Amino acid sequence: MRSRVRRGIVSLLLTASLLLSGCENTKIVLTTGLASDELFRIGDVSCSLPEALVYLMNQKGSYENVYGMGMWEHNLGDMTMEEYLKNQVLSELAQVKSMVLLAGEQEITLTETETAHAAEAAAEYFASLSQDEASALKVDQASVQKMYEDYCLAFKAYGQVTEDVSIEISDDEARIIQLQQLFVPEEHLAGELRERLLEGEDFGALAANYSKVSQTTVAVARGEKSSVYEETAFDLDNGEISEVFADEGGYYVLKCLNTYMEEESEANKVQVAQKQKTERFQGIYEALMKDTLSEFQEKLWEQVCFSDYEGIQTSSFFEIYRKHFEE
Repeated sequence: MRSRVRRGIVSLLLTASLLLSGCENTKIVLTTGLASDELFRIGDVSCSLPEALVYLMNQKGSYENVYGMGMWEHNLGDMTMEEYLKNQVLSELAQVKSMVLLAGEQEITLTETETAHAAEAAAEYFASLSQDEASALKVDQASVQKMYEDYCLAFKAYGQVTEDVSIEISDDEARIIQLQQLFVPEEHLAGELRERLLEGEDFGALAANYSKVSQTTVAVARGEKSSVYEETAFDLDNGEISEVFADEGGYYVLKCLNTYMEEESEANKVQVAQKQKTERFQGIYEALMKDTLSEFQEKLWEQVCFSDYEGIQTSSFFEIYRKHFEE
């Protein structure tokens, strides 16, 4: 259950509007009215600079464990890798804190067991820090525990809101079909080829000689193609050849090989359901954030440089979370 919730919230983090990057429904104020170590606040939920540093240094350490220290010498488009990671961490924290706010609105709280897991995780993580690392990050065990509690609460808010939604996906909604497709620029040629197919010529051979698409045999789910392609394709019976239809600047002829790919369609039900849950969650989320004021000390974040934290080697914060909350 926890792993499914985690996959769902990761999907949300990748697709939802980023609060501190210009969400149109959120009032964002660049301010110096926050406390000196308060990086941002969403509604009445705050994120401190030490908390952001823990996220940032752990993500940095994880990247270095995989790609090596030299990765920071490269750029990603028009920004440095350091700037990129700082933006990613800020976006993730904004989402976590906004969902903590949502948890408060929905009266979602941690159980005693979850709070105990947070305490155990905090003790393990804080013990992994050297005295110099804890001092540089400006954290103690109590503040680390609060980070774990908020992280858990964010996942729990998403999980409860979406799991409370009953979504039944029909076989037809999730249906994946297998087709052969032939695409040519000229309508008259498409018509001639269709007649040859009806006379019994091999679809694959004709497609190899005339078709302008790279794949002849394809599996197609709803929503993946244009409306005209989908309407034509999903109306075919096994072995049936479609009429010629115009799409994408040319003309298609389709042949249905399988109207219901059972294994693929059953797997697709999970993905379609998750997509619908995420969409419904975003509706609740955006309604909450519509009139929520967010304050952000941009200059405070701009002053954070990796070079000031060269002695910090931590990378286990999220691994320890998974150990205590997901296993």
